[in-house]
Amino acid sequence: MPERPPAGRSYREITLAAIIFGVIVGAVMNAAITYAGLKIGFTIVGSSIAAVLGFGVLRGVLRKGSILEVNIAQTIGSAVNTPNSGVIFTVPVLLLLGSQYHFKFGDERFWLLTAACVAGAILGCAFIIPLRKQMLDVERLRFPSAVAVGTILKSPGAGPRKSIVLLVGVVIAMLVYLPVALPGIKVVAPLDQLDALVRREKITDDDAGRTRTLNEWMTAQAAPAEVIARGRLVHERKTASDPADRDAAASALKSAPAIPGVTDAMAEAAYLASAGVTDWAALKSKAAGWAMKPLPGYSDLDWRVRARPDADGALPYSADHDANGTPDLLLTDETLDVGRILGLPPQMLFMFAITPLSLGAGYLTGRAGLLVLAGGILAYIVLTPAAFSMGWLPAEIVASPHDAPEFGRGNFNRPLGIGLLLGGALAGIVASLPAMREAFKSIAVAGRTGKSSDELGLKVLATAAVAAVVLLFLALEFVSDDATGGWLGGLNPHLKHFLIALVGAGWIWFAGIIIAQCTGMTDWSPISGMALVTIVLVMMLAGKDDVVGAVTIGAALCVAITCAADMMADLKTGYMVGGSPRKQQTVELIFTGLGPVISIATVLLIAQTNLQTTGVPMGDGTPTTAPQAQALEAVITGVQGGEMPYALYGFGAVIGALLGLGSFSGLGVLVGLSMYLPLIYILTYGLGCVINMLVSKIKGKAWAEEWGVPLAAGFIVGEAVLALVVNSIVLIRG
Repeated sequence: MPERPPAGRSYREITLAAIIFGVIVGAVMNAAITYAGLKIGFTIVGSSIAAVLGFGVLRGVLRKGSILEVNIAQTIGSAVNTPNSGVIFTVPVLLLLGSQYHFKFGDERFWLLTAACVAGAILGCAFIIPLRKQMLDVERLRFPSAVAVGTILKSPGAGPRKSIVLLVGVVIAMLVYLPVALPGIKVVAPLDQLDALVRREKITDDDAGRTRTLNEWMTAQAAPAEVIARGRLVHERKTASDPADRDAAASALKSAPAIPGVTDAMAEAAYLASAGVTDWAALKSKAAGWAMKPLPGYSDLDWRVRARPDADGALPYSADHDANGTPDLLLTDETLDVGRILGLPPQMLFMFAITPLSLGAGYLTGRAGLLVLAGGILAYIVLTPAAFSMGWLPAEIVASPHDAPEFGRGNFNRPLGIGLLLGGALAGIVASLPAMREAFKSIAVAGRTGKSSDELGLKVLATAAVAAVVLLFLALEFVSDDATGGWLGGLNPHLKHFLIALVGAGWIWFAGIIIAQCTGMTDWSPISGMALVTIVLVMMLAGKDDVVGAVTIGAALCVAITCAADMMADLKTGYMVGGSPRKQQTVELIFTGLGPVISIATVLLIAQTNLQTTGVPMGDGTPTTAPQAQALEAVITGVQGGEMPYALYGFGAVIGALLGLGSFSGLGVLVGLSMYLPLIYILTYGLGCVINMLVSKIKGKAWAEEWGVPLAAGFIVGEAVLALVVNSIVLIRG
């Protein structure tokens, strides 16, 4: 039964301390879980973290917080945090599809996408509130995660101690991840260290050669005439205001012979120095091409494969895969190659990522996460080595077996994984049909029973909904491409956008109820499947070239349905501890709009850092593979008629659908993700699952959850926060 204060007395509930704490914790969790979701492909619920920290701060430090005040703090924290899953499943696809879709923080597309997601967050909350009584009082849906949070709130004695355990997890994660993150920060390499840096594989011979050339020009205060001439053309191509002058410079550059060992950046820097625009000392910079030395990391321990040279002095392939004359590292800045330590064949990848985040996520998932591990083992330990052994891979891969895992991932594991993910997501929607039926019954019953005095009034909700639809329409007006065709292609563009906004709002209402019902029944919901259906639907309505408009509506929908489910889960927690539904609904509606701003800004911070360090904003080749967005990219490319491995997608979709129709509707999605993600993260994640099982067996399940969960949550927050801090430093330093 929910707890109530004694007659004539009220507990502290909405206070300034609860609001400030909730916003700060929600913002930190949002950024951290956004990073985690881009890295491992799924998100975690942050309410329990907020509840544990709430007790630690409001009751442990301030010593005056009531249970209801902590509940409001976790409600606000959850409202600010939750939109991240809707954002990371959709928005990063614009960074994957090509430079024409890219956007930056603060530009028009950023604000329009953000406005649409804010509209989605408000719509999701406003649409689901009228069903609170039906879902919680009448149907008594379980909402397992919400019940867990309520249990934390009702056992306040352990709250401060759990907060300390969580903070210990944060510190441990930061210490473990620091040598992974630090090499992302680079400083100018000293001349006397160039040879040592080349030997330790921190820079290349070419980097060292260019640096020595730049130093010669600096010392002489001059550069060869042909270098200066080329630098002038490079500069004119960049800065000429007249398009004809830019074209002339570009044409001259194309026809001019390349200068061996000299890049265009070096030539331009030399030209600017010779013209007196900059000092010659400016050549000693990353922009000019000077070698950059990474800060110390795990690779500086220099733990390498042990091997004796052959009779001719060369190292065997088993010790030197890249044939550079130096034994390969067993411990890099980011990975530990356990397969090499165990002597496994090179085509069988068995390498662990050094990531407390994945370890913590695996621990939180427990035994169920072994399904993810199984999918990764199937892809990399079974399928790829089998294809290699049967001679199905190209000759150049057979000659270089260590390239087989990456070749297999790109050519068959990844397409199969996308198919599994798509099939599993759609099967999840089919499995949700009973929930849809119950949702309609809820609507009918709620309509007959009317509203209660402890709910927000329908006028407030209607006003919020109308304002959100208008915001969605305005975002579409400015963000949509001039697409032709589509079911609404013959209509006036303004009318078309208005109709799409209305359809989107109606679909958000329908999907939000489904997702809330699914979450209440099983704690799992087919969010990615809903996003796929939504984006395809909008592209059919508006035209297949209106990618940005489709992603805008898809992002708004994803944010809305996650917020709807979160709203109902928070109300379930409040129901357990005797909180006021009206107060919870009010703070959630007010603060949930902050979430999309933080999530999208975090995505762009990560993308800009990736561009600087890898040349790619998101996806393969970066630490943030964004697997859900890559699956969405495949769907959009297919709708637009691009070349796709349809046979593999189809085969994977059939298997994913069959798995998804089993006892656990999310199985197809999980196995698809595991075949899709790099194995290095899957193995570390699986290790976390195994640790959870071992701790549960040794210390008991209650102890494993009571103390292991806060520590694991700290691992996730610690790595993510440190990674975002380092990313910010990299961007600020340029």
